[in-house]
Amino acid sequence: MIFQRFSVIAAAIIVVCCLFLLVSRNWRQSILAFAVLYIGVFWLTALVWPVGLAVVKLVVGWMAGAVLGATIQTETSPFQHVELRPVQIFRLTAGAVVIVLVFALESALLEWIAIDPVVLWGAMVLIGMGVLQLGIMTNPFNLFVGLLILLAGFETIYAVLESSVLVAGLLAVVNLGLALTGAYLISSQAGEETA
Repeated sequence: MIFQRFSVIAAAIIVVCCLFLLVSRNWRQSILAFAVLYIGVFWLTALVWPVGLAVVKLVVGWMAGAVLGATIQTETSPFQHVELRPVQIFRLTAGAVVIVLVFALESALLEWIAIDPVVLWGAMVLIGMGVLQLGIMTNPFNLFVGLLILLAGFETIYAVLESSVLVAGLLAVVNLGLALTGAYLISSQAGEETA
């Protein structure tokens, strides 16, 4: 199967997109990186689930990104302020530390959870980057992107353990609920700033 043969590409897509989401200040580029990130999540999930069921993760991720992106108003965008280069360098360095930590813990985690190493590595990078994004970001858009990344990592590991259609549907509802909650908070914050 083509997904198995080139599974390292999926992990590379996840790493590049997560690092880009940490340093990006353009909301359009962030939404695009989020969409490409879910291609990597789909790819890793397709290694353990049937492709038709794995497509659900891809579509739900794109829908969540579209919901979050549709609520950002350009004149009140949380990305308007210009960040200093040292802030972006710090975020990139923190992301690199997460990746090194995942590499260091990979063998111990493989003894604990017996799954494909690429799937485990990609999922742990998602979880680590999601936690990092939740810890260092302040605006609602980045916080909910971090929550969705964190949830995608847990879903990728859980996909190995459970391949139920009902569970996939429930996780899709949770993802869309988070995206709608984020959209509400983004729009209410924008309304407060203009008032």
